[in-house]
Amino acid sequence: MNEQCLNIGTVERDTGIARDTLRIWERRYGFPEPIRNDKGERIYPETQLRRLQRIRRLLDQGLRPGKVVGLNDADLDKLEAKLYPTRPLNDSVAHLLSVLQNTDGLELESAISKIYQQQGMQTFITDTIAPLLNIVGERWAMGKLQVFEEHLLSEVLTRFLNCEISTLQKTAMKPRVLLATLPGEKHTLGLLMLAATLSSRNISVVNLGGEVPLDQIVAAVDRFDADIIGVTFSSTYQYEHIRNNLIELRESIVEDVDIWMGGEGAKRLRKLPTGVTKFTSLDVLPC
Repeated sequence: MNEQCLNIGTVERDTGIARDTLRIWERRYGFPEPIRNDKGERIYPETQLRRLQRIRRLLDQGLRPGKVVGLNDADLDKLEAKLYPTRPLNDSVAHLLSVLQNTDGLELESAISKIYQQQGMQTFITDTIAPLLNIVGERWAMGKLQVFEEHLLSEVLTRFLNCEISTLQKTAMKPRVLLATLPGEKHTLGLLMLAATLSSRNISVVNLGGEVPLDQIVAAVDRFDADIIGVTFSSTYQYEHIRNNLIELRESIVEDVDIWMGGEGAKRLRKLPTGVTKFTSLDVLPC
């Protein structure tokens, strides 16, 4: 066999899939299909590593292993085409995507700044950044965008938005919105976009960031005299935990503090706990 083969430790590292999980999938779904080296150890052809990386990206988008792991490359192509149909990009999104994939962080930040100056915060978030992050996520899931490119965009965008939010917050007024994600939710760009949108409306924001324990959110409500709590859930957050966590949060704070929830994960929750308001996009916030 001319194809390079990799040991299970390398596959675990480069896919983020635990070796125990790889063995379970091998038994349950018939993939991966390692061969044995002279010592009887599992080794994996590089083509299997690439397919496992595709599978991992799809799982990160909320799909379940039983729907994905047993698929061959052709079936994965069909699934990706169905999940991420080709759609036209507006000029600002297309430009930033091109800059991201062809230049460095300094050029990217400069391009972001220019578009921001032209559009202002509200339009910048809803018309440029939200669709840009969607297309970046889709292309990453399809392997058409490098992991480092996604990370670069996240870092540059986080730094830029935090700077602009800080300037806008100097004149912000009540109501005061306390923002956080709950334990288990590491994705914070949605939270940052919410902070930016609220800041553009001259609303006071305290952003606690990601994975904040519920008792600490409750303590922060008192410390900062918050009127509203805003939480976001990505598509990868455990759906079965959303409702129970919201109920616990609702029961832990006084009734006159509102709770807003948003994000891709929140869209799936149809029956809301009493005292919780869902927003489906940043241009239809309940304020």
